[in-house]
Amino acid sequence: MVIRPHAGAGCVFSSYGNRAANLEKSHLARCLPVRGERFHVVVGSSPFNSYYSESRLGGLLAWANEHFDFVGVFVPDTPTVWTLEAGGYSPAEALHKTRRQVRYLNNKISRARAVVDSIDNRFELLPWSLVAQRDGYAAAEYRCRTAFATDSEFYKECLAATDEVLENRRREGHHLSDLDRLSAVNYLMAELPLLLFGPELFGVQTSTFIYHRSLRLFERLFSGKFSIGPVSGQHFVVAQEFT
Repeated sequence: MVIRPHAGAGCVFSSYGNRAANLEKSHLARCLPVRGERFHVVVGSSPFNSYYSESRLGGLLAWANEHFDFVGVFVPDTPTVWTLEAGGYSPAEALHKTRRQVRYLNNKISRARAVVDSIDNRFELLPWSLVAQRDGYAAAEYRCRTAFATDSEFYKECLAATDEVLENRRREGHHLSDLDRLSAVNYLMAELPLLLFGPELFGVQTSTFIYHRSLRLFERLFSGKFSIGPVSGQHFVVAQEFT
């Protein structure tokens, strides 16, 4: 039996423990995959997202460096262009804005990485444009698109997640059409292979995807609510700051 935390809970212990879970920083490891499964991790980042300050990126990378053997930072470069186009920007505008923001984000990642990098760990920048060239990526994305086309519940949840992204990326005054929404789903289809099929994409036994927040779509994917779900060895962790 695989026991998973309830929606909104930080770990299995939070859901089923006999007392309140200790959420001190020193106890974060209780919410992670077991030690033997902490081999490879992908830290998800995003252009145009104010959450990813240099200090927060440094904190995420330092934490990942401490708990995992190999660390990659995913940057959705080309998919961001598609989202801006769906939000009402011309292809030229979308490309220009994305290039500028990706360059800014990459510089922050490089500075944060320089602070925590060590000879014991390997950091790798993972722009989507390079990840998409990996063996097995095309097949993984095809599986996601097939589920989108054939699973009505997955279809609706993907559109809901896309609407949330578009609301913050569309040009002011642009009214989203159904075609815009479908076009914007390309961003999600491009990112989901890393969230669901990391072990296959990176040739590792286990892979963990880390993001600063969860989505209902992610929670339902990992709860087995759709015809598609994560492969064995795939984990998802939400990184939250303690104040």
